[in-house]
Amino acid sequence: MRKVILLIIFIGVVTQKSEAQNIRNFGDLRIHHSGQMGFFSSLENDGLFNNSKGLVGFYGNYQNIISGSISPNFYDFEINSDKGIFLQMPISVSNNTNFVYGNISTLKTDNSNFLELISTSFYNGETNFSKVNGFISISDIPNFLFPIGDEFYLRPLGIDTQSTNTSYKSAYHFENATQIYSNNIQKNTNLLFVNENEYWVLEGKSPTLITIGWNERSELRNFTDDISKITIVGFDKELKLWIDMSTVERTGDLEEGFITSKEFNPDDFSALTFGILKNNSPISHKGYHYLVSPNGDGINDFLFIPELSDFEYNHLQIFDRNGLKVFEQENYTNEFDGEAGSNLLAIKKKNGLPQGIYYYLITVGDKNLTIQGFLYLDR
Repeated sequence: MRKVILLIIFIGVVTQKSEAQNIRNFGDLRIHHSGQMGFFSSLENDGLFNNSKGLVGFYGNYQNIISGSISPNFYDFEINSDKGIFLQMPISVSNNTNFVYGNISTLKTDNSNFLELISTSFYNGETNFSKVNGFISISDIPNFLFPIGDEFYLRPLGIDTQSTNTSYKSAYHFENATQIYSNNIQKNTNLLFVNENEYWVLEGKSPTLITIGWNERSELRNFTDDISKITIVGFDKELKLWIDMSTVERTGDLEEGFITSKEFNPDDFSALTFGILKNNSPISHKGYHYLVSPNGDGINDFLFIPELSDFEYNHLQIFDRNGLKVFEQENYTNEFDGEAGSNLLAIKKKNGLPQGIYYYLITVGDKNLTIQGFLYLDR
């Protein structure tokens, strides 16, 4: 029996640009079954590009631009481009987005162009070198970690909502939000100071908790010597003031850590960042984020996730803050104690993993439900 060779035919033209060719689709472009298509050029899409299967990748040494009059819908999507992809229109991915190298970028002054992930979507490989430098939108995903940042750093934002039929859109800005909006702080509150180095934008109509992390570029150590005074603040659109969002989870040290807010409606706020309180603020741990301190004292010596006992199957992956996988285990039962996984030979195991923030992703059950969050490894 002969094998069937995939043939992709589309109506389009190739035009020469100053740096690379530009492919224009004004027909009906489809990829069938396990087909693959690679673009070493920009794509101008003025026709149908709606794929239920197959991989589309953007590669090369020049910046790839996706533009046109009709937004393409991809199944599997991959970026491995030295200068990344710039979106001049929205694009959507229904299955896997694979970050290899290069950023997917949009204007941050205009949220009309974005990468959209739907309820069946997932992504992998995000690092400081490959992420979304602009807006990314999700729909019908109640727990999600936005792989966003600026040109140089991955600065993710996590959401946790009870709503199963909603959408959110987010971007990260490495600039001073108090100059863009206002430096006014709500009076007669515990809030003392608003971080001037960075901020996040989150749009959405349904209440959610958010988690963001600080690092050395946040420079919070210049304003406090006590992490229990760190909080999340938001610029209230109606009051035109920065207010304390309150905190349910806070873990780390002054150099880096992460923090989770109480539930709020994102559309009520223009920007979100870190604030410093006058007095310590108590927290109530939700259990999604963990502290691992493998010092042999019998307290937090390993990563213990009680929810896993409710499922017959689980698959745990742990990543460092650059997106490098450092641990992986099927049917995890408390094996992670700060050492890299035995099957990850590229990582030196002698001294264990360094202190800092890590992200985990767990697939559980036969329906591939996901649990994700942060952990802080304290040496």
